[in-house]
Amino acid sequence: MTLVAAIAIGVLDHYAEPDLLLLYLAPIFVASWYGGWTVGSVVAIYCSASAFVTGAMAGKSGYGGPGTIEMVNLLVHLLAYLTIAKIISRLKESRRQTGYIVHDLRAPIANAISGLMTIQQSGANLGPAEKEMVDLALVSSQRAVTLVTSLLDISKLESGKFDITDETVCLDEFLDDCFHQVELWARANRITLSKNLLAKEATLDPRLTARVLVNLLSNALKFSPEDTTVTVRAQIIHHTLRVAVEDQGPGIPHDLIKEVFQPFNQVKGTQSGTGLGLAFCRLAVQAQHGQIWVDPEVEKGTTVWFSIPQPEGPRQNHSAIPQPTEG
Repeated sequence: MTLVAAIAIGVLDHYAEPDLLLLYLAPIFVASWYGGWTVGSVVAIYCSASAFVTGAMAGKSGYGGPGTIEMVNLLVHLLAYLTIAKIISRLKESRRQTGYIVHDLRAPIANAISGLMTIQQSGANLGPAEKEMVDLALVSSQRAVTLVTSLLDISKLESGKFDITDETVCLDEFLDDCFHQVELWARANRITLSKNLLAKEATLDPRLTARVLVNLLSNALKFSPEDTTVTVRAQIIHHTLRVAVEDQGPGIPHDLIKEVFQPFNQVKGTQSGTGLGLAFCRLAVQAQHGQIWVDPEVEKGTTVWFSIPQPEGPRQNHSAIPQPTEG
């Protein structure tokens, strides 16, 4: 397909008045990304030759004949295209190797969590200070697993290769399970977790949506002052589940809302972090045909909403839901 595209561009380049050399980058990019360096280099060589031949046939400036200038042009194009092919193929290989590394990280972290849970549950000769340290180590290890898993799953969600499974769950039990995953952190920060449910059941992907809620809860805990409350609200309006995670933190300025759902992007003035949590949430909600947005009140807290259409209603009809202003 990439060679066919290169031929088509060559023909177009022959008859078009403007120089179309940049269009050759598309087949080179595709070939290098999906076929690697070998395929990418072949397409790069073909594209540079095609650009030279079609340019000479059209009699364009710099293509008067097979002289020194023309050969230099050919060499420059060839080196540029081969360099681009090499860069793209290396980027793809680097991404693949990163995936392997991240996957291997989960095993030792899981072993650490298992050991910490054994110590925590045995309670053998641990004073209050030691128990608190074990609890904090367990919370940190669980957050590390969440981060590592998000790194793997973001690429799957972006490529549409993440399997979505719809199940009907009891929202009260579902939220209790999510609270359980962050309760040590909430207790350590003296933050109360609260829920306000106006619906009993909902249909969603429980594993994926639980991670969305845990990420949102973790983010709310991260920015909440001590002795405040993080509240989760859930209701179904016009066949659409709406969930809100509300904190009493400093809030987010309106002009920075667009940044919060981008990976590796931390809002200016906030604590350090990767920004992967909210990026994962956005992709996970969109994979369920939903939406996610932020309703900030500076100095009064932040509310992050997400909606998931229910089977009884149109999967992509959100007309009854207040539309997100950002994100």
